[in-house]
Amino acid sequence: MNNRFVIFLLKFARMACRPFFPIEIFGERNIENKKCLIVGNHLSGWDPIMYTMWMKNIVPFVYKAEFDKSLFLRWIFQGMECIPVHRGEADITASKSILRLLKQDKSVCLFPEGTRNPNVDCLQEFHTGAALFAIKTKAPVRPFYIWDKTKVMRKNYMIIGDAFSLEEFYDKPLNKQTLEEATEVIRNEIDRLRLRLNALLEERGVKRRPRTKKEQAKIDEYNKSMLQSVEQAPDQGENK
Repeated sequence: MNNRFVIFLLKFARMACRPFFPIEIFGERNIENKKCLIVGNHLSGWDPIMYTMWMKNIVPFVYKAEFDKSLFLRWIFQGMECIPVHRGEADITASKSILRLLKQDKSVCLFPEGTRNPNVDCLQEFHTGAALFAIKTKAPVRPFYIWDKTKVMRKNYMIIGDAFSLEEFYDKPLNKQTLEEATEVIRNEIDRLRLRLNALLEERGVKRRPRTKKEQAKIDEYNKSMLQSVEQAPDQGENK
């Protein structure tokens, strides 16, 4: 009953809040709440809220356990079946909860970067947890990419990619090398979305603030390295 009431409140609240957080979405918004690992970049604490606010189905997401200090937030998160994780340590309880939801044929949304990225132009290194969960449960992976940090009354953009599997890793030993290779596949898929969304917005004339020479040099170096990685990797969209 608590779960149903929380979901009812969220559906009402997100309709009231949407005008203050405008976002344009490219791709499929109606993602069914069935076994799937939903992964994206992490720019601000608003990211899971923006996803919940604008996608048609409400799904559990992973959040840092510090938010449980607020009784109200903890009540909301528990009602959504969200999973608190203690960062900086091997949180076995959180891992078991993620695996349980996936095995129950439910979706889970998480951010493989693990912490907010101060550089909106690039991706950080990914933790291997998402790959581990996807391989152990054979869950499809659904990537998304948020263009910029969320601010009130400022339009933002998000792109949703096609689901793909990590089936090429199912029969391999679940060791460090396998997880790192699978994680690179996930990161490449999200980076493909980054490049695609940047191209779409460039065609429209949507621009970010001017970058300094130092910032632009880092961006160019990152783009070059990631483009090489993406071009060398197989397109997972062909293996949906």
